[in-house]
Amino acid sequence: MKKAFVYLRVSTGEQAKGFSLDAQLDEIKSYCESNDIHIVENFSDSMSGTKLTERKGLMNLLDRIDVDKPNVVVATESDRISRNTLQFGWIDTHLSMKDVKLLLVNKREAEGPFEKAFQKIRAVFSEFETDLRQWRINRGREKAKRNSCFMNRPPFGYRVVGRNVVVDYNYRDAVVNIFDNFYDNVSIKRIAMEVGKSPGSIRYILRNHFYVDSNLNCDHEVFIDVMKFERAQVKLKISKEFSTKR
Repeated sequence: MKKAFVYLRVSTGEQAKGFSLDAQLDEIKSYCESNDIHIVENFSDSMSGTKLTERKGLMNLLDRIDVDKPNVVVATESDRISRNTLQFGWIDTHLSMKDVKLLLVNKREAEGPFEKAFQKIRAVFSEFETDLRQWRINRGREKAKRNSCFMNRPPFGYRVVGRNVVVDYNYRDAVVNIFDNFYDNVSIKRIAMEVGKSPGSIRYILRNHFYVDSNLNCDHEVFIDVMKFERAQVKLKISKEFSTKR
């Protein structure tokens, strides 16, 4: 059974004309019962205006997506989400990128040029969100580097002490052995069993330039032989190509 967030909205003028949130909710409940959809929570706004940030119900819904992970968001019509095409496109794309589908109970089928235009709008917003996320990540990394801070959890074999990343001598030898064994043609599967990690984790370690580049993300000590690291990259590439052909 799919899980759903419900979004309801009426403007000040609509309330005066007798429109209500309850009427929308009754319609959505009937739709969900007929389509085997379980309503997790309702979110609502009773206001006019064009600023999305002023619609606390909608903002709360978007914030809760990552927490409750619904499959769908249900509203009666598209204008309940927004009458602004660009705002609606952004919200629809934002939900889609989180694998959440927007369902409209009274959706009118879109055809011809409008459908093509809306698909283009979604593509633009999707690309924009991806670029914006990467820009924020890069900005955070640059700021951390300027402040001599390490932004993420350091790789296996390192640990954070204060504002610095230092070698973790409890695990340093384990990392060295991973590269040595791979250099000596021991299989990744066998290395993973000996270390107690997954094969994917071993590949990630073998590909990580952090072990040979002292200036990557922050200043730190490196302890892997460059020749063995480069040999590992060649072997990993050959292994990937062989698997693809097979």
